[in-house]
Amino acid sequence: MSDRNRGVTASAGIALICILLLTPQAAAAVSWSDEIISDSTLDSIYADISGEYLIYSGSIGDAIDENSTRVIQIYSLDSRKERRIATSDPGYTLTGEGVDGHYAVWFSEPVLGSTTDGPNQIFLYSIDGDTSKTIRRSQTAEWPKISGDGVIWSESPNQSFESSIMHYDIRTENTTHIPGISTIDGAGIGFDGEYILYTDAETMDLVLYETSTGEKITVFAVSPDNTTHEIIFGTALGGDYVLYRKDVRTEKPREMYSELCLYTISTGETVLLRPNTGEVTETLTKQDKEATFGSLATDGTHMAWELAEGIARDRIIVLDPQTMGTSSLSPGTFVDFISIDGPHMVWLGSESIGGNGSIYLATMEMGDTMPATTKPTQAPGIGPVLTFAGLLAALRISRRSR
Repeated sequence: MSDRNRGVTASAGIALICILLLTPQAAAAVSWSDEIISDSTLDSIYADISGEYLIYSGSIGDAIDENSTRVIQIYSLDSRKERRIATSDPGYTLTGEGVDGHYAVWFSEPVLGSTTDGPNQIFLYSIDGDTSKTIRRSQTAEWPKISGDGVIWSESPNQSFESSIMHYDIRTENTTHIPGISTIDGAGIGFDGEYILYTDAETMDLVLYETSTGEKITVFAVSPDNTTHEIIFGTALGGDYVLYRKDVRTEKPREMYSELCLYTISTGETVLLRPNTGEVTETLTKQDKEATFGSLATDGTHMAWELAEGIARDRIIVLDPQTMGTSSLSPGTFVDFISIDGPHMVWLGSESIGGNGSIYLATMEMGDTMPATTKPTQAPGIGPVLTFAGLLAALRISRRSR
């Protein structure tokens, strides 16, 4: 082969490699199949999922009636079977359930207006052993969260609006007070073992507390500007991410709207998301500001939120923060209390305002082509590596042809 032909062969090889590298590759389409899994005799209230188990609460009778009997159920995704693990005592209600690994938690408290004056109780349940025990009795202990071998909950010893945080070690059975945290929203605390996410009672800032060092990281600080009023209204913590909704009211111009924000812990960076699409944006459009959304959830690899599109027509949007690709599903109901873990997602769905609730389970399914809503981005730094590999391969083709 002549030198000229060899040069043409090498150039063609390089061009072919570059074309392959620069041509957008079709990503697998993500879709969701969903079904109702809760007991049809119950008015379901709330659900949480972890691995092969989901836990949910329900009411025997109308859930709006606080005197109705409340129950806690554990459902296995592997066996497709469930069992009742708790039933409320007269004058008490059960709520605040959560699951992680092979343990679950919830708490009991007297029904409002009840003559019962007993303390609240935090319960820890072993799924493998099918046994439960009380790990805390206190007049104000509530809203437990579980991650790994740790359980946290809020308490207000002085009957104040501010709550402190307690920690229980499942292995040692020791209970300790976590210093330096004060919040007015015990129900909204996030916990993933490594971090505790809370709204500070004094400043109303959104703060991460690192459990191993006691270091605090401010995720969001309230604006000191008197013409702009901001408040956190919903959070989710998982892996390297904090997803939160911030409600904003401005005087000039006079506006009220909500922002969906994604904070990356490792970089300390926050981006603004369009609630209708999940796209990153610098400023919100009029349509973005009119969006009604909530029920945030994340497992660290995906995040989800509910977007209202009409009466009993909520849509769930799921975002992959690595690719910024999105998928969605519309169950044709109101959607509340989303929880996501891996390829599974659960939520409370109801077909009307005040109607009975059911627990929905959705499973992620992968197709062959990219959905219209997905907008993938190339992973940082991978382009130069692939280009170099392509050039190297073309050079080898040229040498072999000599």
